[in-house]
Amino acid sequence: MPILEVCTGSLQSVINAVKGGAQRIELCSALSLDGLTPSLGLIKTVRKMFPKLTIHTLIRVREGDFCYNEGEIKVMETDIKEILSYTDAIVCGALTADGDIDIATTRRLIDACEGKPFTFHRAFDVCRNPLKALDELAALHCTRVLTSGQAPTAETGIPALKEYIKHTEGRMTILPGGGVTILNAKKILAETGAAEIHGSASGVVESGRKETLTEVVAQILQQIK
Repeated sequence: MPILEVCTGSLQSVINAVKGGAQRIELCSALSLDGLTPSLGLIKTVRKMFPKLTIHTLIRVREGDFCYNEGEIKVMETDIKEILSYTDAIVCGALTADGDIDIATTRRLIDACEGKPFTFHRAFDVCRNPLKALDELAALHCTRVLTSGQAPTAETGIPALKEYIKHTEGRMTILPGGGVTILNAKKILAETGAAEIHGSASGVVESGRKETLTEVVAQILQQIK
C-alpha cells in the first residue's frame, strides 16, 4: 500500500490526522509561511502521545528563500541534534543564490542527522536544473525529495515527477507533494509510479460543508489501498 505523509502544523492537526488513520506525518509550524521548525515542546509531546507514529520533522529556520548564512546553518544543525531522539527523519535543504543545490550546507545538515533519513524539501521546486540536482542529492545520500515536479501542484507536475522517479530509480525516493487532495491522490500515484505521497489533506466542499482533516485522511487512505 502506498504511504500517505500528512503535513501537520499543530498538535490538534496531528491528533486529527491520526484519528483519520495517518501513520506518518511531517511535523512543522507556521503552515501559512510554508512551514517552519516546530517547537521542541511540540515534538516531544507528539512523540509521547503517539509512540508508534512515524514523525518527519521540518527544519527551516525562517520564512523566505533557502539561501542561509553561517549563523542560520548553525541554528538548523543545533535544532536537528536536539530533536533526533524524538523524530524518525529530518526534512530540510538549502540552495545557492544561483538556484543550485547548496551542496556544502546540505551535506552539513545531512551529517547532523547521524544516519537518520533526510528529505530535501520543496526548495527543490525552485532549483534551476532538477535532474542535476537529483544526481547531487543522491550523491549526498539524501533519502527522498519532496517535490511537485516544479509545477504549481503535484497533479500538474505529473510528467516531471514520472521523469524524476525514473531518473532516480534505486537511488532515492521521490515524494510527490503540493495540492494533494481526495480528488487527485490516487491519480498522482498511479500516473507517476510513486510509492509515497505528501499532503496537508485539503478537503473539498460538498453540500456546503468542507470535510475535516480526519475525514480527508481517511478518504485518501481508502482510495490508495
